[in-house]
Amino acid sequence: MSFLLLICMGAGIAWVVSNLLKRRLDFRSSLRWGMGLGFLFTGVDHFVNASTRYVPMIPDALAEHAFAWVYLTGVAELAGGLALLIPAEFYRRLALPNLQKQAGLWLAVMLFFVVAANINVALKGQTVQGLEFGAWYFWIRPLFQPFFIIWALYCVGVWPKRRQAAAIKQSTQSAKSIDV
Repeated sequence: MSFLLLICMGAGIAWVVSNLLKRRLDFRSSLRWGMGLGFLFTGVDHFVNASTRYVPMIPDALAEHAFAWVYLTGVAELAGGLALLIPAEFYRRLALPNLQKQAGLWLAVMLFFVVAANINVALKGQTVQGLEFGAWYFWIRPLFQPFFIIWALYCVGVWPKRRQAAAIKQSTQSAKSIDV
């Protein structure tokens, strides 16, 4: 839930700043900025608090290489967050594929697998430094993962696809103009 607050605040700040600069962001772009800023923050946190916050969350089956998993996910979060924040126009001008969509997809996959760490903490009944809200918190956290996954896919236009939504909107507008 702390990640939810973080990405909501990031989205809100991005929207306010874009309005102040008179470069209004649409809803998806605001959500993309929130997700990107959230993953940049948590990616850095993987390196700053690896041993106290993230290593204890690693399931026993992966514990032998716990630091490697923590650093790998930290790098993935940093790369994904950065790719979300780089404007799509930048990719187009350099004739590169749109990495925003790839970042959204791969962050959604990573969020799916992070559920294992959340369940591990809940089953062990442990707390994690900086997230000491009680055992109930770690039982609720996995329930938020589908929301985060949908957010990651929605903010980059993967689900539902922007083109499909735009085509439906255009066809209904065309039908209305014909009726007139």
